[in-house]
Amino acid sequence: MNLRTALAFAVGPIATAALGLVTVPAIAWVFPPADVGRLNIVQIAVSFGVLLFSLGLDRAYVREYHESTDRAALLKACFAPGAVLLLATLATAPFDDHIAAWLFGADHVVYYWMLLACVAASFVSRFLSLILRMQDRGVAFSMSQILPKVMLLLVVAAMAMSSSRKTFAQLEAAYLVSLLSVLLTYGWNTWREWVPALRAPVAPAQVRQVLSYGTPLIFAGVAYWGLDATSTLTLRSLSDLSELAVYSVSMSFAGVGIVFQTIFTVLWAPMVYKWVAHGVDMRRVDHIAQQALAVVCAIWVLSGVFSWVADFVLPPRYIHVKYLMLCCIGEPLLYTLSEVTCVGIGITRRSMLSLWSTVAALVTNVALSVWLVPHHGASGAVVANAIAFLVFFIARTEASAYVWRPFPRVRLYAFVTACVGLSIATLVFGPHAPIHFSLVWLALLPLAIGCFRAEWVEMYRSLLAAMKPQRICPEPDESSGTLP
Repeated sequence: MNLRTALAFAVGPIATAALGLVTVPAIAWVFPPADVGRLNIVQIAVSFGVLLFSLGLDRAYVREYHESTDRAALLKACFAPGAVLLLATLATAPFDDHIAAWLFGADHVVYYWMLLACVAASFVSRFLSLILRMQDRGVAFSMSQILPKVMLLLVVAAMAMSSSRKTFAQLEAAYLVSLLSVLLTYGWNTWREWVPALRAPVAPAQVRQVLSYGTPLIFAGVAYWGLDATSTLTLRSLSDLSELAVYSVSMSFAGVGIVFQTIFTVLWAPMVYKWVAHGVDMRRVDHIAQQALAVVCAIWVLSGVFSWVADFVLPPRYIHVKYLMLCCIGEPLLYTLSEVTCVGIGITRRSMLSLWSTVAALVTNVALSVWLVPHHGASGAVVANAIAFLVFFIARTEASAYVWRPFPRVRLYAFVTACVGLSIATLVFGPHAPIHFSLVWLALLPLAIGCFRAEWVEMYRSLLAAMKPQRICPEPDESSGTLP
C-alpha cells in the first residue's frame, strides 16, 4: 500500500474524531445525562448485534480475500449466513415494553424498534465497508465514515435550535438516520460488487470453510463485546444513568486513541495476510511492534498533557471527565498494540486462542467492575476497564508467541504497564494533587521521545522514502518494517 492510499484511509478516522469532539459536547449540552447514558446503551447493543450476526465471517472475508479466485462468491458465502440469522431473529423478536424498560429504564417500545433498525443497518454496512477496504478505495471508505457523524451533528444542531422538549426518541432517531445515511453511501459505492454477489453460486463446502474459520471468532467476538460492554452493563445495573453518561462522554473523549486504532486496524490485518500470501519475511513485525509502542506511548502522554481541554467544551456536571479519559484511552491503544503482537494467532489460524485471551480479560473486568462500580461509579468502571485491557494485551501477546514464534516482549510490557499505572494514579490523585496533573504528563513527554529515538528516526526516514517518487517498487510500505 502506497502513502497516498494510506492517507486516504486515514482521512476518515481523523475527520470522524474531529467531528466527535464537536458532536459529543453538543449532545451533552442539548440532552440530559440520562439520555446520553441511554445512547451509550444503544451503541453497545448495536456493536453486540453486529458481532453476533456476523458470525465471525467478516474476518473470514478479510482472511480469504487475497487467496480467493471468486470474490463475489466469497462475499455471498460470508454475508448470507448472518443475514439469514438476522432476518429470522427480527421475524421472531418480541415487541413489548418490558425489553425497552430493561434496556433504557423507560417502557417505550419505539426505543426497541429503532434499536433493531440500527442493528440491521450496521450489519449490512459492516460487509459493504469491507469491500471498499479490500479494494484499497480509501477515499470512498473515509467519506462513508465521515457522513454519519456529519448527519448526526446536523440533526442534533437542528434539535438544539428547536424550542420543543428534547427526548431520547429524538436522539435515537438522529443516530438511526446517521446509520442509514452510511448504509446508502456504502450501497452506492459498492453496487458493482454486491449485485454480482447476489447471483453468484456458492458451494456448501465454501460456506463450511469460512464457518470453520469464523465460528470460534463468534465466541471470541461476543467475549470481546462483553469485555467492552462490562463497564456499561455494570454502571446500568449497579449505579445510575448519570454515572453511565459520565463514562460514555469520557470514552468519547478518548478519540485520539480510537483514531489510531481505526487507522491501524483498517490497514494492518489485510496487509499482513497479503504478506503471508506472498511469502514475505514476517520478522518485520518485531520492528513494527516497537514502532507501534512508541506511537501508543506518545498518544497516551499527549492525552494527559491536553486532557484539561475537556473542561472548556463540556457542561460543569462532566468536570471529572478529564481524569477518567486517560484510563479510557487505554482501551483503543492496548487493543491496537495487541493487533500487532497477536498476529501469529491469525497466521496460524489458531483463533480459539483469541477466545481464551478475551475470556481472561472479561473475567478480570467483571470481577473488578462488580467490586469497584457500586462505590466509585464511573471511576471504578474505567479503572476496571484499563486493567482488563492490560490483561487482554498480555494474554494475546503471549498466545501469539507460543503458537507462532517468540519475540521481544519485556519492553512492551514495561511501558504499557507504566502507562496504565500512571493513568490510574492520575484518576486517584489528580483532583487532590498540589500541582496540576497535566504538568506531570508534560514532564514525561521528553522520556516518551527519548526512549524511542531509534523508532522515531526509522519512521521518519520511511516516511521521507515513501513520499519520494517510486520507479521500481510502487508499494514500498508493504516491504518495509515500518508502521503501515
